[in-house]
Amino acid sequence: TLLYLCLYCVRNHARTQCVRPMASKWMLFSGGAAAAALALLEAAQHRLPTSVRARIMLASLAAYLPMYLDGSEYRAAPRRSERASRVLRQLFKMMVDRLFIVKKPIIEAAEELTSCSQCILSVHPHGVLSLDHLLTVIAYDPELERVLPQGRRSALSAGVLFKIPILREVLLWTGCVDAGGRTVDSCLKAGLSLSVVPGGEREQLLAQRGNTETLVLKNRKGFVKYALRHGIPLVPVYCFGENQLYWQSSMFFKVRSWIQRTLGVAVVLPYGGCGGLPGVPVSVPIQLVVGRPLKLPKIDQPSGVEIAEYHAKYMESLEALFKRHRGVAGYPDSELVFI
Repeated sequence: TLLYLCLYCVRNHARTQCVRPMASKWMLFSGGAAAAALALLEAAQHRLPTSVRARIMLASLAAYLPMYLDGSEYRAAPRRSERASRVLRQLFKMMVDRLFIVKKPIIEAAEELTSCSQCILSVHPHGVLSLDHLLTVIAYDPELERVLPQGRRSALSAGVLFKIPILREVLLWTGCVDAGGRTVDSCLKAGLSLSVVPGGEREQLLAQRGNTETLVLKNRKGFVKYALRHGIPLVPVYCFGENQLYWQSSMFFKVRSWIQRTLGVAVVLPYGGCGGLPGVPVSVPIQLVVGRPLKLPKIDQPSGVEIAEYHAKYMESLEALFKRHRGVAGYPDSELVFI
């Protein structure tokens, strides 16, 4: 009874509150849940395992459940941790420097971005790894951190990632939130900037090495709609080399495509370097390019025609950015295709 009462209180709190809860509340909820779990063991010793290991595991699980079910991913980054972000940034930088060839990002209008109080970073392409989004989320480059501080940004992430224990906590510490519409509105109303990968899981499934870079963008207009509603600029970001890290097998593509459409999960089958070993990336240069902000008017309820108009302007801006920098990035023969 105590366990379920604690969980009910946590869930109700998550639905009705949009502010960061006090740490003492979560300690109370977690401690209460753990105590309730131990009480259950005491009351049912003849049915449940009562070893010390079982007690510790059950108490730990019960203590974690309130945090797992608190709904933080649906609010404006309530569990962001600057200390955790710094530690993760260092670990991620060490890993990236060992595994990939990442060039210094090109930022076309640094001062213009610095003056933007809010914006939506639209990152392309998704690729197999979405390394480009990770580079922006974790503030890999000091210059990007200077013009767009990570503490003022939240990254929109697939909801399924927040169902995975531990990974969920890492995402929340770095300010990641669910990509749902209500969460987007909540973050923008709180004054946060956002980063998003419009191509999503579909683009991840279609990622492939070659001279043709395919972006799933023609019908992805949600990020434009929210930018218009709040009157904030869109910033195109393109990562050259993201799609060149892996080839992907076409094995069971129809089945994997059905899984992606039905469950929102891209089952990728990448292979690359070291003679085509699965999961090993090809050694190619990674060049992140941040374009000029595309300013949009504030329209409380944009019509479909208005959304389509500014979406077309955004696609033109992105294509121009791609053509301006593909040579410098080391991919002069690459072509961009929208589907």
